[in-house]
Amino acid sequence: MCGIIAIKTTNKEALNSIDIKAGLEALALRGPDASKHMQIDNVLLGHTRLSIIDLSSGGQPMTTSDGAYTIVFNGEIYNYKILREKLQKSGAIFKTHSDTEVILQAYIAYDKDCVKELDGMFAFVIYDKTKNRLFVARDRFGKKPLYYTKDKDDNFYFASEIKALHALGFKGVINKEALDAYLSLMYVPPHMTIYSNIKTIPPAHFAIVDENGIRREKYWHLIKAQNTDTYDEAKQKIKTLFKDAVTTRMLSSDVEVGSLLSGGVDSSLVSIYASRILSKPLKTFSLSYGDTINELPYALKVSEKIRSDHHTLSVNDSLLSELRKTFEYLDEPHGDSSDVSQYLISNLAHKSVKVALTGDGADEFFLGYGWYWKHLQLPFFKRITARLFSDPFKDHLKLIEIFSQKERSELLAYNAKPIFVPEEVRDSGLNSEDKMNLWDILVYLPGQLLTKIDRTSMANSLEVRSPFLDTKLAEYVYSLPASYKLDGKNNNGKIILKDILTEEMDPDFVYRRKQGFGAPVKTWLHLSEIKTFLVALSKNKEHQIFSYISQKETQHLTHCYYNGEEKLAYRVWLILCLAIWFETHKADIE
Repeated sequence: MCGIIAIKTTNKEALNSIDIKAGLEALALRGPDASKHMQIDNVLLGHTRLSIIDLSSGGQPMTTSDGAYTIVFNGEIYNYKILREKLQKSGAIFKTHSDTEVILQAYIAYDKDCVKELDGMFAFVIYDKTKNRLFVARDRFGKKPLYYTKDKDDNFYFASEIKALHALGFKGVINKEALDAYLSLMYVPPHMTIYSNIKTIPPAHFAIVDENGIRREKYWHLIKAQNTDTYDEAKQKIKTLFKDAVTTRMLSSDVEVGSLLSGGVDSSLVSIYASRILSKPLKTFSLSYGDTINELPYALKVSEKIRSDHHTLSVNDSLLSELRKTFEYLDEPHGDSSDVSQYLISNLAHKSVKVALTGDGADEFFLGYGWYWKHLQLPFFKRITARLFSDPFKDHLKLIEIFSQKERSELLAYNAKPIFVPEEVRDSGLNSEDKMNLWDILVYLPGQLLTKIDRTSMANSLEVRSPFLDTKLAEYVYSLPASYKLDGKNNNGKIILKDILTEEMDPDFVYRRKQGFGAPVKTWLHLSEIKTFLVALSKNKEHQIFSYISQKETQHLTHCYYNGEEKLAYRVWLILCLAIWFETHKADIE
């Protein structure tokens, strides 16, 4: 895994004043093994490397022999060996064994359609000297980030993380719409950033930067293809696709790969399948929250079954310093209660491996969340009535808000907006339940989950891979009927995935109540250091947070919570996370 920077200016002289070393230094944790930059014409490309594939000759920036094309790339391409063979048959000549060079040759062969050939997680920039343009692309689900801005002279700056743009001299202007969205969702949606002057390349998009500016285009859409497979046929196909996905993620590496094992359905399957590929014990990593939320016994059952080399961590009660460490690295406000936990388990894994597998994406594609089956629990008549007289999708969006639209308007002192719904969901023609699912895949997955896993792992120089987000597997599962994934009568999601796991583990293990990776927020908020911080914050009119939200409303919220209104816990938690984010990013904000 790596960090990248790309700068395209209107003239060569403009590059003289740019300190790219400062930008690369800000990305050092993404790539601690090497750092290099290169100037070509009026373009400056930089790269920090975490060596995973082709350790000896896969360095970047990488340029073709004729000097016409140069790339900086962050990510892994899992089908690079197959694609390499295809390109060689068409006459491409390779000088390394890296996936980076495969992308470069694919661009030469297919131009902008090269992204359709790539299966993996990626963000890359290619300088095409023949057309004097940058070609910029990001993977389908948004696993790897890519941000950009431009200065008053129309010079473009791209970087893997916003902190690198700050290091290059760009302070951020708080985006009120993004702040509103954070208070609603606990994260900034993937089509925007917390800063109005810093943009993001959205998932499944490429962009071209030339003398006409920047043009973005979406290259991939998730489509519900017709699927006539029986349940048993689908189950066998999923097993085959999943095995292939795990195998490619294990073998596309020249360093050891471990697994983050929570003990839930998804990570258990990943770890079991991964263990069969190695000739030695798989390294697995788990964490617990002591007596409050503890799935460690279930993780240990899986570890015992596969005889893994298991490492565990218990999250202690000294949290404020860990919160600061985590939010200092996070470029944007993010209120997931498991941010700190993910940071800590990534730190634990980093001590033993450079790459780890995770179960992310299974809940979204196999309908694992409670809100999917909630509507199916209604009696048939009420379900029909709900469809006729209300919109279950819109009702669902209101239910998942942390602060309601009315509460946000009071807190922000301006009119808050409804939750963002991408055009692809709004105009999809899907029923409400399918809209919920597509919204989760296009907004929640990249904005919340993949942002969390990327930043917390990269803060520890750990690369994390998600087999459930394999393109072929995801497209196939998305096309399956909901009845293969969901049992509304028994409050049970992921039924086909659980059926597969019952071939490996006892039913009592598989069908226990879902816990998830969330932290015990209510317990944490009553820790003395956290409570002291929040009470002091609510009285501190000079705190930077109160330049953007109401100090009076915050004080009232804190008072009500600590006087027994437990239902306000997650609202208070979002304020806590936002306040710490402001404190750790004072220098970055204009």
